[in-house]
Amino acid sequence: MAVYRSDQAQLTFGPESAPGAYPGMATTVVTGTGDSTLASAHNAGSHKITVASTTGITAGEDVKIGGASNTESEVRRVEFVEGAVLFLDAPTAHYHASSSAVQVVTSITTTANEVYMNQIPGVYDTVEVPDMTPTLEPRYFLGTQSKRDFFAVYKGQQAFTGSVSGFVLLNGRALRYPFGKVVTKASTSSAGTYLTAEARKGDVFITVAAITGPTLAVGGLIAIDEAASPVATSVSEVRKIVAISTLTLQLDYPLTYAHAAAGSGTTQIKTVAATGITYDHHIFEQVDLDTVSWHVHMRDSGETTANDFDRTYFGGMIGSATLAADEGGMLNMSWDGVNFQGFKHNQMLGNSSSSSAIVPHAGVMQSITAANVDFPTSNPYFFSQGSVTMFGVEVARVRSFSLGVSNGEEPRYYIQRRQGNKRGPTEIREQRREYTLGVTLALPDSQAAAGSSGNTIFKEFLTEGDFGSGMQGFNIVLSFTRGTNDSITITIPDDGTAATGGNQQGAFFRSAPHGITGDNPVQVDADILVRNAKILVTDSLYYYP
Repeated sequence: MAVYRSDQAQLTFGPESAPGAYPGMATTVVTGTGDSTLASAHNAGSHKITVASTTGITAGEDVKIGGASNTESEVRRVEFVEGAVLFLDAPTAHYHASSSAVQVVTSITTTANEVYMNQIPGVYDTVEVPDMTPTLEPRYFLGTQSKRDFFAVYKGQQAFTGSVSGFVLLNGRALRYPFGKVVTKASTSSAGTYLTAEARKGDVFITVAAITGPTLAVGGLIAIDEAASPVATSVSEVRKIVAISTLTLQLDYPLTYAHAAAGSGTTQIKTVAATGITYDHHIFEQVDLDTVSWHVHMRDSGETTANDFDRTYFGGMIGSATLAADEGGMLNMSWDGVNFQGFKHNQMLGNSSSSSAIVPHAGVMQSITAANVDFPTSNPYFFSQGSVTMFGVEVARVRSFSLGVSNGEEPRYYIQRRQGNKRGPTEIREQRREYTLGVTLALPDSQAAAGSSGNTIFKEFLTEGDFGSGMQGFNIVLSFTRGTNDSITITIPDDGTAATGGNQQGAFFRSAPHGITGDNPVQVDADILVRNAKILVTDSLYYYP
């Protein structure tokens, strides 16, 4: 008898255009009987939509929103109908213009160019899946019948928390979510064209002024609003063209940023060669973190497609993460705490104990299989490829390091009208960001340590980051280099210069005991306070979600 096996399970992730707006288009569907149109335009992130008519549309049905020629489409489940308003099981991922079609559907065909939750964080072997954790509250009433037992149980809030621990990084795509935004710049690009209409965050279709000029072709790469020297406010991103219809380009992934239409003669869109190009992916801190969706796909040992068990978790915030490496090992990362707003699954038929034929949180959804996944082909980053520079000196005897970031995220359960057994967080908010950096290193040679000009952990620790002009701290650079134009560099502080004054200081030793243990040479376990950081990933991948 076939069973679900852990070695046949698959976790993928993808970016969201708005919290909870899990991505994925739906061009090919099987339609039902109800259909209508949007009564007004709706932005990405809409929890409910207003339609011209609700005839044939009832709660518990799935609807396809949008999908006219060269426009985005998606499927959501209708949880409740009130007048002309449809309450949805998850926020919309795309902008939909007024009069866009709303059609009841019964199934969806997964198409390669419409799957966006197809990234893997790295090489993992276990996942704490964020399945629903309900709060069931026993209530006690005065009365002789209860006899000290609770009178009744009522349903409370729902929580969805998961993690992926100790996965091996094969690229830097998992890095940016606990930190902020990513801005991509190609090493070489050519003058191109410009947008004639606004391109919104989450859009897949964009309209350009001309196909001639640059060579815009299916399979070609374009850079949008490329910054010569990216900074934290830049919105540079690179996408691949998967289809062209007159002056409308279909991109392989939704846009990370909104882009305004540009004027005639500008080079807002540039072309990028398919080969021989490297990319700098600048990861900057951001106040509001982007959310992610996770998709878990499980196929049974009998390889029976009809028995696939699929779940999509949406609105996830990578609240805390750790980047670590030990001598002789590889660079690992952990998404230590990820809170989600909700989830949906494909197990639609109720069991014999249910009075409903529909299981809560079920819905029509894509089945993302191995054929849809963008598996990395690169090697890991090895500890032997790394270097650590502190206070301007490369520390040669580092045995391990661990950089952690915590965003203090808090799920909030506001008063907000929702339907369909949805009692997950209304939103998840970031609190203060805190970094922790632990480094284990052996002491340098005694002559270097004792010399008057030698910078050592012991001397730096005793200064407490004050070198005579006030609290300053020091700089740290963590880097892993796999080859030419292939590296990860973490700079602390983000501008690379520690200075006195507010928002200028760098890193500080909080502890650095030079104990006598059985380790030779003597080693130090240092705990370092970090104010902020910036990450630069250089590789040959054009797209960082």
